[in-house]
Amino acid sequence: MSHVFYGVWLVRRGDLGWATHEAKFPTLPILAHIQLSSVHLQDGDRFQMFRQQYALAYIETVNTPSGIWGIPNPNKETDNNVWLTTDHLTFQLQVDGVVTASAFGLIHDLSAGAGSEAKVTYSRDLAIFDDEGRVVGTHRVVQLEGGGRIDLDDVQERVLERATARSDRHVDVVPVDLEGIPPDAEFRINLRTRRPAPPRGSSLG
Repeated sequence: MSHVFYGVWLVRRGDLGWATHEAKFPTLPILAHIQLSSVHLQDGDRFQMFRQQYALAYIETVNTPSGIWGIPNPNKETDNNVWLTTDHLTFQLQVDGVVTASAFGLIHDLSAGAGSEAKVTYSRDLAIFDDEGRVVGTHRVVQLEGGGRIDLDDVQERVLERATARSDRHVDVVPVDLEGIPPDAEFRINLRTRRPAPPRGSSLG
């Protein structure tokens, strides 16, 4: 009998970007899945050049094969359900050319002693941004009760390596506090202070 012990929303706003959510927990037999909840598209002008528009929701685990430079290479069209024994996984929401997109991920505990919902004991957010301060992605890492310790330096290194490989421009990563920012709000990174700031001409409040 399965028991839902963790759930998470992922939201991404803007023309290009991704949102990832990495969870660490005790080694358990689990069933996890993620599904798109909403996608908001907006047509351009009549004579605007064609551009792709998509939203993909998928999961990466220890069983995800490695691609070039050792970076995970999931099947983004089918890896939205996983069933394995593990102590961590990463939910991914990747979008391009959409106004907003959201997805919901769930982890089911399949062990015989499955109990109450897991408690988050540690959480940290990272923003990936380019030379203009434009946020191209966010990454949240959480440690659930009983999960292994999180090495934030290691997480930042992995996130930056992944972001560099998937971006065609120079990017950097910085820890941020997203608790006071609505999940669907656009924001940028002030290059001088390295802190979140609203897009020019708007406000986060």
